[in-house]
Amino acid sequence: MSTLHREMSIEEFDNGYFYAAELKAFARDLGITVGNFRKFELEELIREFLQTGKVPDRKPVLPRKAGKARDVLKADTTVINYVGDKKTKAFLLELVYAEAPGLSQKSGQWYWLNDWRRKRQGAQECFTYGDLADHLRTLMQTKGRLPRCPSARMNNFITDFMADPANAGTSRKEVLKAWNWLKEQPGPKTYSEFRNLVFPKASDGSSRTHPCRDK
Repeated sequence: MSTLHREMSIEEFDNGYFYAAELKAFARDLGITVGNFRKFELEELIREFLQTGKVPDRKPVLPRKAGKARDVLKADTTVINYVGDKKTKAFLLELVYAEAPGLSQKSGQWYWLNDWRRKRQGAQECFTYGDLADHLRTLMQTKGRLPRCPSARMNNFITDFMADPANAGTSRKEVLKAWNWLKEQPGPKTYSEFRNLVFPKASDGSSRTHPCRDK
């Protein structure tokens, strides 16, 4: 498995798999302000350092001002001190269902809603909880699947693995075994890369051992 270090190449970094705690520790060692940056944002900042040798000057966008009370949850309240807890989510869903009763929730909707909010707070735009609910409704009404969440490589691998008819009947334990095996291999951490590594014939014409199958 790759180890994080200042002299590593972009390719080496991208082909490795690093946990959030490792990225945060490495970023701090480089002098990058970690704050509440998400995992994929830390990866972007580290890539910038590895490419330029300079510490990025981006600062995290905080969802609320330190020591301030949370916003009053009303549709016309301007988003200033946001708290993304169950109370806020329930309120936003209440606004959504007032306009679109019975609308089904979608995987990834909260991630992309937060992404939308963070970008607008970062740009110091004025928007309300009603605007948040409108965007959430748009996400929930999107046809098909929402875009994949950046850096959710394990979840994406599991989704693609289970969608392949060749893996019908595979247990979650075996899928996780396959993922843990792939993490240790050089190269991209994707299901397509897993297939390339596992299913091609060996030089003697035999099939390679499938790393996720219980012996």
